[in-house]
This record gives sequence, structure tokens and C-alpha cells, in this order.
Amino acid sequence: MSLPPSVFREDPSQFDGRGLGRRDPAYIRELLPVMELFYRYYFRASATGLENLPRTGPALVVGNHSGGIMTPDTAMTLHAWMTALGPESPVYGLVHPAIFGIPWLNVHTMKIGGISAHPRQAMEALDDGAVVLVYPGGGDEVYRSYARRNEVDLMGRTGFIKLAVRHGAPIVPLVAVGGHETLIVVHDGEGLARRLGLDRRGLPRLPVALTWPWGVSVGFTYNIPFPARIDIRVGEPIDLGVGPSDMRDRRVVRACYERVEGRMQEMMDEMVAARA
Repeated sequence: MSLPPSVFREDPSQFDGRGLGRRDPAYIRELLPVMELFYRYYFRASATGLENLPRTGPALVVGNHSGGIMTPDTAMTLHAWMTALGPESPVYGLVHPAIFGIPWLNVHTMKIGGISAHPRQAMEALDDGAVVLVYPGGGDEVYRSYARRNEVDLMGRTGFIKLAVRHGAPIVPLVAVGGHETLIVVHDGEGLARRLGLDRRGLPRLPVALTWPWGVSVGFTYNIPFPARIDIRVGEPIDLGVGPSDMRDRRVVRACYERVEGRMQEMMDEMVAARA
């Protein structure tokens, strides 16, 4: 899917992932009909529990995502969300900072509500009364092996717990299934990166995957996702029952993390069983 022509009328240097003023409801509205074609016919996507999505913030929606660098389940989630609540909904998503170094992709990302995945940006959005979508598993989760496609792995990252508690924001779990069938990750590449010494240069993995049209690809390559079915489910908010002072106790933080990840895994197990 190509970017809308309006993207190329912008100056990419002005879209660095910082600030909230670049989100453009008119652009999202322009994008929705095209996304509908992919949602309905290519990925045959479905979404349930959309009534659990918060209309205003501060609120934190915590999701899993799959499918390599393309993360098609994230795009389908955005479409379902914006269709249900409207493009004007104050929603921002935390995105890997490297994306904002790619001209015009950075413009597109910020226009649909993407901001740099940095605590400062997340806090700014929550302070502004927005809803923040976060994928704690990040780039590591999207390249877990195909054998683990039905596992939720937030990679032990607990920052979102502290963020939610600090701002009194409810945590809403969001689970997607099927995205990891849009490419086949043969190996997550963590051991390969370590043997090649790439981990010491800041590259923790070098994944190996079967992709279209490249066949076997090594590394983080753009690809055309296979037309796998994607299902999305939004769960009810999780009340952690803790306060900011509790965040000084690592055991409490870890228990909260495991509760969220565990609930998301339960949701995924139910979804996988229903698909079967």
C-alpha cells in the first residue's frame, strides 16, 4: 500500500516523533477507505470488544503485535479503532524512534498519531488527556519464532506499569492473533547476532524469515505480508490496585506485569481456540 499523495507535500524534517501537534484527523479519514479494503478483503480482519476502548484519557492500551517490521495487525487495529471511535479520538501510539529517520514514512506515522517511544512523549500524551497505545514487546516481539506465534511476550519490560500507575491511567489489554502468519520467522536471530558480535554493536537479533517476495530473508526487511486472517480483541480494563508508592517495590511491579501479560495470554488462548 502506497502512502497518500498528501504525505509528500510535507517537510519530513519537521516530523521527528516529538510533540502531539502532528496528528491529523483529516489524513486519517482519507486513509480509512483504503485501509477498509485490506481490513475486509486481504486480512479478513475482525475486531471484538471495541466498546472497551477508552474514549478519553489518560489511559494506556497495552497490546501485542506480530508480523515483523510491517506489523499488519497494528494497522488493522488502528483501522478498527478509528472506525469505531472516529479519527478525532485523542489516540497516540508509541513507535520505535528509528521510524522517524525515514523520510515521508515519518510524516505518515505522525499524521496517524505515532510518537517516539520515549517515556517523555508518553507522559506528555497522558498529561494531555490522551489515550496511549503501547507495545512493550517492541521489535523483539515481532520477530519471535513462528513456533511461538500464539504466545504473548512483552519481553519483561515493566515501564508501562509504572507509567500507568504514575498517571492513574487504566490498562486496557489488546490482543491480536494472525499477524505472525503474514510471514514465517524461522529463527528469531538472537543467537546469530550474538555469534556475529552484532549484539555488541546494538543489534540484539538478526532474524531469518520466509517472506514474500524475497523468499528467505535475513534481517529487518520490508515485505508484502501474506494474506493471513487477523483477529483483534479488546479486553476490559485491568485494575492493578496499587499506587505510585508501590512502584518502589520491584516485586509489586513484577506482579502487576505478570498479571497484565497473563490476562493477555488468556485472551489469546481463547481467540486461538475459537479460530480452530
